[in-house]
Formats: sequence, structure tokens, C-alpha cells
Amino acid sequence: MVMRYPDTDSDLSDDSLDDNDSSSPTYPPDIYYNPQDSSAFGSARYSRPLIDYVKNEWQTNPKYRHDHPSSENEMPQWARLILLTMAAPKVRRYVPLGLICLLFFWCFWKMFVTPQLEENALLADSLDPELKDVVGGWFGSNSLPKFGDLVKIGTLNPALLPADLAVAGSRRKRLVFVGDVHGLGQLLEKVSFDRENGDHLIFTGDMINKGPDSTGVVDLARKHSASCVRGNHEDRILLVRRAMYAKGELEDNTTEENEEGGNFTGCNSKECKLARQLSNEQARWLERCPVILNIGQIKGMGNVVVVHGGLVPGVENEKQDPSGVMTMRTIDLDNHLPSSSSDGTPWTKLFNKYQSILYSKLKKSSPQNPKAGLTTVIYGHDSASSLQLKTYTKGLDTGCYKGGKLTALIIEDGGKQKIVQVNCGDYKQKLTNMFDPHYDPD
Repeated sequence: MVMRYPDTDSDLSDDSLDDNDSSSPTYPPDIYYNPQDSSAFGSARYSRPLIDYVKNEWQTNPKYRHDHPSSENEMPQWARLILLTMAAPKVRRYVPLGLICLLFFWCFWKMFVTPQLEENALLADSLDPELKDVVGGWFGSNSLPKFGDLVKIGTLNPALLPADLAVAGSRRKRLVFVGDVHGLGQLLEKVSFDRENGDHLIFTGDMINKGPDSTGVVDLARKHSASCVRGNHEDRILLVRRAMYAKGELEDNTTEENEEGGNFTGCNSKECKLARQLSNEQARWLERCPVILNIGQIKGMGNVVVVHGGLVPGVENEKQDPSGVMTMRTIDLDNHLPSSSSDGTPWTKLFNKYQSILYSKLKKSSPQNPKAGLTTVIYGHDSASSLQLKTYTKGLDTGCYKGGKLTALIIEDGGKQKIVQVNCGDYKQKLTNMFDPHYDPD
């Protein structure tokens, strides 16, 4: 049996089910209902489109109104946007990766970038002229004692300098700088050294007192008409030799095995023995090696200078302390006092910083050729740091005497630079054989 309900003003909605008695639901007109159906709406039929029964009561019925927080407590739009963004699945996946990248960047900045920035700031403050008087002046600003028994500054023959431009077919010119000399013969062979074709050999000091044949190295250098600078080992042996000569002990070989050096207590047996082995010609050649050798202007490098240890930046060559030039490894940032100790700020860092600041000034005052007013230092001595090629400093001592490598810096026409190295694992045997008149390589 099918019943038809009379017309009513009730709407077809969940509200009618909630507001009226559940046992006697009412329905809008044109809806047919089968009471035998267990579902309240199981056999409902609509005679008009369903949209006609929609009244949008949610807009007017107080039941659907919710108490919203006041505008003061309402979450800002940007905050809701962030929450919605963070709730996105892709964002949740990539947030951990982003945090890892952020942590890596922070560690990199803290461990590498920040120390560099702090060091650059210290170097810049160390070169600030306004702080010069605060520390009582910088090293080299006062007069230095005269040393009459050594050549402080020498100048290379300009005819030996490489040309500014490399011209095809023209006679080449090359400068071959060697940091330490043990195993020199093998190195010269590798670089195809040819003095007759325009090559010139330059030593950065410490040619003697390290290898097995110091006098042979001196003879080889003289044979190639090489240039040199005075290192701390040359300085030491020459001073010992002069003192022994003054005491009449230079020809006395009875104390060679004495660890204290016999009557001359200023040297050990090795130094005394080497001082006696040097001939007068060899000693005079070493004494002519200057502490500072001015090479001259080389394209892209400015004025090139060769020393054994280093130079104090901002101090004229004439005012440099010879002892410091031969032995320095580090420098005090406050008063610019050089030190032979390895603990501290390397002098090369302060020197490169000084030259970079000077270059910035010269670009404004001499824009055509600002590098002409700069200085590049080629040096040895610091084998612990090994090969150090910076913009304005070139360290070539790579510890050959300790079994490392023998290094040469070659500067050709046009300012082209090249590094050549040979291994020195068996340098003692090679060097001994090289000067053995009875040695037959075959």
C-alpha cells in the first residue's frame, strides 16, 4: 500500500530529521514513501528536481552559526598560509632535506668562511697606518745596523729577463728558479736547461750544508753561471769559516771528529768540516750571493724579488733586516716583527694582503699599468709548507733533502709560468753519482 502525504512546508534536509520526532518524519510535497521499507528514505521518489528543495538554510538558520574568535585572536592570514604550506605532503618530504642543507651551510660558514673573514679583518687592521703609532711603530721603520761582511742587495742583469711578448722564431729567454738543489742534474735535464739558448738559473738559497756534496753543488752552480741569494745555511757556514780563519783553525783537520768542533766552539763537527772543505774560490762565490736579489719587471708579476726566507711588507728593501730575510717564516701582526718560528701567522699572508690593498690603490692612481708598482717574492726555506704558489709569493722549497720533491719555477717570455718537479727519494745516490768522476751511468 502506497500512501501520499499531504503538502507540507517542511524541507528535505537533515534538519527535519533532527528537529522532528524520529518516529513520524515529514517529507516535502511530491515525495512518495513506502512504509514497509525499513529505510526511512528507501522508496522516496521525487516529482521535481532536487534543487527545488534546497533552501540554503545554512545561511540563515542559527543552528549553523558558529562563534568565531574575535578579530584580535584570529590567526593572521600569513600564518594560516604557512600552516597550509607545511601541511602539504611534498613540503613535509622536503623539509628534512632543507634542514640538512641549512645545517651543512651553517657548518661550512662557521668552519671555513668565518675564519677567513676574521683573518682578512686582522690582516687589514695590521696594515692600518693609524694603528702604527699605537704599537710603537712597525718593524723596519727604524734604522738597522750595517753588515759590512755581506752583500745585502743585488740586481740581475736586465739582458737575462724574459721579453714581455713571446715572439715565434725569436731567441727565447727563461728564468729557472730552484728552491733547493739536491738532485739538480735530473731537474735541469727535465726542463731542458740550455744556458747557451737563453736560460738562466737562480737559486733561492741553502745550496750547502744539507746534501751529501755541498761543494759539488757550488761548482755546478758556478759552471752554469747561476745567480743566487744568501740563505741561512750559507750565512752560517761562511761565518764559521771566517771565525775559524781568524783563529788559524781553517787548515787544522785534527778536530774534525770532535762534536764540539775543536777549539772553535761556535760550530759542530759537520759545520767545521764543511767550512774547511770549501775552497777560497767557492767561499768567495757564496759571499757574493746577495741577501735580496732584484730580478726586475716581469709581465703580470710586477717587480720580482728573490730571497731565501721572506720580506716584511711595506718596508723598503734597503731597510729589511738581513737576518729576518734569511730566516723568517711567520710575522707578528701588531708590530710586523718577523720570526723564524713556524707558530704564528705566515709572513706570506700579510705580504699578499698588503700587495692586494696596494693594487686597489694603484688601479686608481696608475690605471694603465697598476701591477708595475707591485712586488712578487720568490723564496725557499719553508719546506714544512711545501709548494706555496700565491698571487704575490711563490714558495719553492718542497723538502727534497727529506725525500720530497725538487721544484723549479720557470718564467718564460710573455710572463708565462710553469712548475716542474722531480722526485728525490734516492737523491743522495743520484747526487753522489753526478759528481763522481769515475761514475759510468751505463
